[in-house]
Amino acid sequence: MQTTTKNKYLKCAMASLAVALALVGCSGADEPGGDVGGEGLSYVRLHLTMTAAPATRANPTGGELGDGMEAGQDYENAVGSAVAFFFTGSQGVNSPAATPIQAVALFSSFQPSAPDATLASGVDRSYTSAPMLVNVGGGDYNVIVVANPGSVQWWQDAANRTLGAVRDHIYKEAWKASAGTYSDFVMTSAADASANLASATEENPAEVTVGLERMAARIDYRAKATYDVSDPAYAGATVEIEGATIVNSLTAGSYLLKRVAAEPDAEGAVVLGDETATATGVPTNYVIDPWTAGKSADNATFTVDGEGGKPASALYAMWFGQQDNHSLQDLTELDKTSKWASITPPGTDIGGWKRVGYTLENTAWTNVSAPYYHTGVVFRALFKPKGLPNYADGRTFFRLRSNLYASMEDMMSALYGADFARFDARIDACKSWDDVADFARQGLLDDDPSGYRAYLEAAADKAGPFDDAAKAALKWRAYMLAECGYSASTDADGTWRVSIDNGGKSTRNVLKPYGVRTYQDSQCYYTWWVRHGNDSDDDNEAPMEHAIVRNNIYKLSVESITSIGGDIPPGDKTFNVSVYVNDWLVLPTEKIMM
Repeated sequence: MQTTTKNKYLKCAMASLAVALALVGCSGADEPGGDVGGEGLSYVRLHLTMTAAPATRANPTGGELGDGMEAGQDYENAVGSAVAFFFTGSQGVNSPAATPIQAVALFSSFQPSAPDATLASGVDRSYTSAPMLVNVGGGDYNVIVVANPGSVQWWQDAANRTLGAVRDHIYKEAWKASAGTYSDFVMTSAADASANLASATEENPAEVTVGLERMAARIDYRAKATYDVSDPAYAGATVEIEGATIVNSLTAGSYLLKRVAAEPDAEGAVVLGDETATATGVPTNYVIDPWTAGKSADNATFTVDGEGGKPASALYAMWFGQQDNHSLQDLTELDKTSKWASITPPGTDIGGWKRVGYTLENTAWTNVSAPYYHTGVVFRALFKPKGLPNYADGRTFFRLRSNLYASMEDMMSALYGADFARFDARIDACKSWDDVADFARQGLLDDDPSGYRAYLEAAADKAGPFDDAAKAALKWRAYMLAECGYSASTDADGTWRVSIDNGGKSTRNVLKPYGVRTYQDSQCYYTWWVRHGNDSDDDNEAPMEHAIVRNNIYKLSVESITSIGGDIPPGDKTFNVSVYVNDWLVLPTEKIMM
C-alpha cells in the first residue's frame, strides 16, 4: 500500500490543533538548551500552530480527518516551553536514522494569538516568538519541534543527537495530571517543516512555521438522563449512567512522532505519514505505536523500559486480562464491586460532554482479542428494576440468570419455597455429621446458588467436634455472614436492607461460582471498546477499527441501553453507542447502544 508524507500546509489545515509555538533560542554551549552543532549564529522567529483535533468518527470514519475537528481547551493548548531540532535531510523526517542533529535550541517565551472561533483555517491556536539567536549557521534546515518537552535529559544527551534517536524517542508522560487538573500537554511536529536561515539577522529573522499535534488522545461521553431497558426480562426497568473510566489505557509510551504503515508489523513505516481510508471511511493502513508489531497474539511478550519478557499488562493501566471470566488481572481489588464505584467518577463537563480522561496511542493487529489490547471505557450506571418485591431504589440486589432478587433470602425462598424457612430446624435436628451430609445431599439443590450445600458437605467431610457451637455455625445465616460476608434485615415497610463484604469477605467473589451476580447499591457496568474506524461488519475486524491515535478526541454518545450490565466490568455488550472521532479538533461522536 502506498503511503505518503504529509504536506506541512495540508497537515496544518487537517490536524486537530494548530498551535503556533514561539521559540526563545538559547545560544552558546553554556546556555540551557544551547548547542554548538552548527557553524555561526542565526536569528529565528518561530511560529507554532496547534491544529484542531478530529473530534468524532460517526461510524466512526477512518482516515486522517475522521469526522471533523474540535477546538482544544485552554489548558490543552498552553505552551510553556519548546525544544527545536535542526538537521538536514533530503527526505525530511524520513531521512536515514544516522542523520546528525546539527543544533538543538530551547525556547520558553511565547505570544499567543487569539483563538480562531470558526476553525476555518484548521488552526486552533498559535504562538509566535520574538527574534532569537540560535547557534546554527545560515542555510536550509529541517526542523522538528517538541512543545512542553518535560525532562531535558533525553534531548541534551549527545547520544540522542541523531534523527533516529529523536523521532523514535518514547515518551511516557504526554501530560501532567494532579487531582483532576491537567497541564503541560506534550505537542510534537505534525508534518515536515523547513527553515531557510540565509541572512537571518535580528532585523530580518528567519520565519519558521511548525504545525503541532498533541501526543495525547481524549475520550468524552454523553448520556441521556435516563434510559428505558428494552429487555423483556426486565420490563419497565430504567438505567442512569453515573460515571466512566478508561481501561487498557496504554501507559508504556508513544513514539515522539506519529508514523503509519501498510501492515501492523511496522515494515516500511512512514514517519508523519497520513492515515488512509476507503471512500466509505474504512481505514486502509495502520498507525504504529512502539508495541503494535508485537500485539499479534494473546500470549505475546514485550520489551518495556529495556526489559524483555514483559506481559501485556506491563503496557497498560487498568488492564483487562484474558481470564475465562473476562475480569481484570488484578482480581484482589478490581473484582470487587466497591472498588469499581470508586474509580468511575462522573467526568468533567466540556461543552455538553463529560471528559473521561486522556490516553496514549494504542493500536493492534486485527486478529487479537479486544479485552487484551484494545482501549475501552467502563460506564457505571444505576439500574432501577420495576416491580421487584421487597426492594427499594438504590439498594443492593442480586441476579440469578435473568431473575432479580432484593435479597439472598428472597432468592432462596423462590427456589425452595416453604422449605427454606425450615433450614435451621433441619440443622437443629441433626445428631451427627452424617445427618448433616444427608441434609445437604437430600434437602438442597445440586446447584444451590448460595453455596450452602457445598459448605455443609465440606464441613461434614472434616467431621470435627459436633457440639452446639458447631451446629450454630452450620445454620444458613451464620454461614452467609461468616463465609460470604452477607447479612440482611428488613425495614418497617418490608423492604430488604442488605450488607455485603463483611469480615473482609468479598460477597460477590464467593457467590459468583454459583451463578449469582451482586449489584451493590443497584450499580451495574457496561464496557465499550473504543473505535477509530468501522467497516459496519461485526464479524470482521478492519484495520484500525479499535484503536487510539494521538491528537484525536473520541466522543461516545450513549444512544440506548438494552439490558442490565455486569455487576463488575466488562458486563455484556447491551448498549448502543455513536462514536465521533475528531482531530484536536476532535474525532466524531460514536453512538453506543448498550
